[in-house]
Amino acid sequence: MIHQRLFRHLSSEEGGGRLLAPWLVRIGLGLLVTIAGFGGGWLLFSKSETEPPPPPISAVVEPESPPVPVEAEAPQDSPLVEAVPDLPPSNSPQAIFARIQTELNRAAAGREPAVSDPTTDRLEKVADALRLILAGDAVAANRALDVVEAAVAARVPSEAKMAADPAQVELQEWLVSYFELLPVSPRKSGDAAVTAAFVRLASVLRKVDAVLLAGMLPHLTGYDLVARRAAVGPSAFDGRGLRFPCRLAATQRSRLEAAAKSLRQLAGPLTDCPVPAARAADFATLERFARDPVRGMATVTRVTPLRPGGLSTPLIKAAASGSLAEIEAALMSGSDPLRADGRGLTALHYLAGNRSLSAPDRNRAVALLF
Repeated sequence: MIHQRLFRHLSSEEGGGRLLAPWLVRIGLGLLVTIAGFGGGWLLFSKSETEPPPPPISAVVEPESPPVPVEAEAPQDSPLVEAVPDLPPSNSPQAIFARIQTELNRAAAGREPAVSDPTTDRLEKVADALRLILAGDAVAANRALDVVEAAVAARVPSEAKMAADPAQVELQEWLVSYFELLPVSPRKSGDAAVTAAFVRLASVLRKVDAVLLAGMLPHLTGYDLVARRAAVGPSAFDGRGLRFPCRLAATQRSRLEAAAKSLRQLAGPLTDCPVPAARAADFATLERFARDPVRGMATVTRVTPLRPGGLSTPLIKAAASGSLAEIEAALMSGSDPLRADGRGLTALHYLAGNRSLSAPDRNRAVALLF
């Protein structure tokens, strides 16, 4: 009771209430802060027992966004590759045969060689010999022929090869027995040197086409190299041989006659003029054809149409059965009329059997292809 009276007295204006009021406010605020601090500490202490403290701000790393899925690019269809017919390898006997005849044609026409690859077969040097002969250089021509004859000899099976492979014996006998029939052309000097080199070239051509035929024929037995035909039935290789281009009959007639006289029955058709077989050794007819091929072709009748074979060109195919427009289009596209196929034939030979052309169109085609 006493303290209640004292409180009322002190809080009254007479008892100094004006002094007590501010102190009471301060004391109340202090108590509130103390209680709040104690309560907050208790809350923090109790929370630390259940949850780990939050990491510092610098240690918080935002998770990376998941990568956006990229749709795989649809595979593009591979371009269609047009199927092409199988061609013989560039070093096959058929391909070498075609290149040699082509180069002989280009040499006779005064054209540059179409092939300048130093890795070509040494047999192909035989066309270089013709170029040198036409240039009047018999010495260089004979050197080129020496290289060719060495290449021919390398293709004849040796004793060691025959011992290792008995099948090589037949090839050796087949070639050597034919080579022994060929004449040996003596080398001469002066004006006769070029003619002698030409005659030697004719003989070497027979050796070259013999070794190439040996690689093309499925069987050697039954094929007569002298007659150039199979003993039984017709063969795709009947009449196969390298020949002097027809145009030489206009400028080299005397040398062709000398070669035919030297080789005799081994000469075969010396030129590739598309004349009947009965006229193949008639050099007067050959010369007339070479000088006027349009008129000469007009006399060629009843020729069996030829079907283009291996290594044919678009021009050969057009000449065999196409129109004049197709022949002209092939020429415009770059086809060479001097290029020979695997048989040694050019577009002019196939034109001889094309029966779909009118006389004027045929004459125009001959003028374009010769």
